[in-house]
Amino acid sequence: MSAADGAQRAELATELAELRVAVRAEKLSEVATEFDRVHSIQRAVEVGSVDAVIGADELRPRLIAAVSLR
Repeated sequence: MSAADGAQRAELATELAELRVAVRAEKLSEVATEFDRVHSIQRAVEVGSVDAVIGADELRPRLIAAVSLR
């Protein structure tokens, strides 16, 4: 870019900015894919990050029980 003239420099700067956006999006996608591959709700329960997975039919009774204990 340093060897380019004004108009060419502007064009190269625009190209570079677009390329940076594209590469960033690609890398974020790669990280997200890896995260999704490793992490799941089942894994969260196994490692203790989540206490339990509660089905919709159990939710109301469990909430009532939790509030009643306080």
